[in-house]
Amino acid sequence: MTDPQLWDTLIIGGGPAGLAAALHLAFHHRSVLVVDRGSGPLHHIRTPIFNLPGFTGKSGQEILQGLEQEALKAGARLTRDSIEQIEGSAGHFILKGKEHTYHARTLLIATGITRHHPLIDGDYRTWLPYAGKGNTFYCPDCEAPALLGKHVVVIESVKLKAALSTAKRIMEFAATVRVLLTDGADAAHPETYLDDSCEVIQGNITAVEGENGVVEALVLESGTRITADAYYVSNRKLPRNQLVQTLGGDLDERGHPRTGPRGQLIRQDGGEEDYIEGIWVAGDLLPQTQQTTIAMGSGNKSAVMIDQYLTQQHIRQLGKAQDADNALKT
Repeated sequence: MTDPQLWDTLIIGGGPAGLAAALHLAFHHRSVLVVDRGSGPLHHIRTPIFNLPGFTGKSGQEILQGLEQEALKAGARLTRDSIEQIEGSAGHFILKGKEHTYHARTLLIATGITRHHPLIDGDYRTWLPYAGKGNTFYCPDCEAPALLGKHVVVIESVKLKAALSTAKRIMEFAATVRVLLTDGADAAHPETYLDDSCEVIQGNITAVEGENGVVEALVLESGTRITADAYYVSNRKLPRNQLVQTLGGDLDERGHPRTGPRGQLIRQDGGEEDYIEGIWVAGDLLPQTQQTTIAMGSGNKSAVMIDQYLTQQHIRQLGKAQDADNALKT
């Protein structure tokens, strides 16, 4: 099915960046549609977040719901779909989703990152009922103080170096920190990170014991049960950059899109000012600290630039039109 409207801006991704951008653009009387597939981290986080002004102590789910309500109240539209293909250029992009086809003058890509969860007997889906639900954590900048006085296990499936770097930050607050290397993680020990006070355990996880989103124990293939107050997942987080690549956007060495100072997407192998017209990028997809406040700020910044771009393309006469309507009513 095709959506016949030509939107001023279509935002791909309904996380904090996308919703903050939608709010600003809708406030400026732009027609804006947010297309979100409902898979972002905040959709699933039930643990409270304490460093987001206006939402202190709210869960990720509550924060996302509040941001959605504000954007919708301002006049933005939100739909559940997954964009798979983009054609066209500035002024008329054609976006094909699993459910519908959409048309827009400008695009904001805010697709975020993919979190890699621990494998439980080879399947990450077994971990999902616990991810961000009770005593599992993913962001030391957002959550480390919540581990104050707790016994913590850091779960790592890539490199011991990454786990020890994370553990070092958590140790400021935790009573004890142990590292669990799993799924064939590189166990090379970088002596410059921590001393031997951080115990390192190796083994694949075959089962999780717990209920209501709270992990009570991890069972390793050796039969060992690992218990702790909290479990921190240190696995890598990869940018969802597939659409950027199909659009011909450039990526840095870690897979994040390269953008200009105003959030414009830089063309592949292009110079610092070789932008793809009509396309902006915001949120955790960018190489920045993954915090809700920072994502919202980058979304708002891109929205300001998009609004200014649209004004350069066509100056509206909203005030005169409103004045004429008022005259007719009187």
